[in-house]
Amino acid sequence: MNEPRTISSDSTFEESVLAYLRGLADPCSPPLGAGSFLLLYASQIEVVVWFEPAHDQRRPGEVLIPSAMLASAWEQLHASRELDLPALGRIAGGMAGAHWLLALLYLLPGVRFSSEPPAVFWAPQGESAVTALA
Repeated sequence: MNEPRTISSDSTFEESVLAYLRGLADPCSPPLGAGSFLLLYASQIEVVVWFEPAHDQRRPGEVLIPSAMLASAWEQLHASRELDLPALGRIAGGMAGAHWLLALLYLLPGVRFSSEPPAVFWAPQGESAVTALA
């Protein structure tokens, strides 16, 4: 059985979000789109994933997501409790980036996904820490 994974609300972005992402070892599926991705690394500068599309029309490859964008989305998610694709697109500078921010945020404990309209929202289960099974 897997150990519970937590993100403490009083820790820094690197201590919480980036550290949590670094601990992921299995391929992930985004809540929107088709395919899977494997987190290669998460640094203060960037998060890099290897994307494997489900269709032959797209090629596999590395995708770089600036950590500053992810940090901004994380901060705004906590402040507003919900980020839809247009809001994520404003943070990321476009819809492709919005989808990647949504996919990464979706992996974090306490973050939930709504399909209509596509959005992520913050649903903490406690005041000091959020727990989910990894």
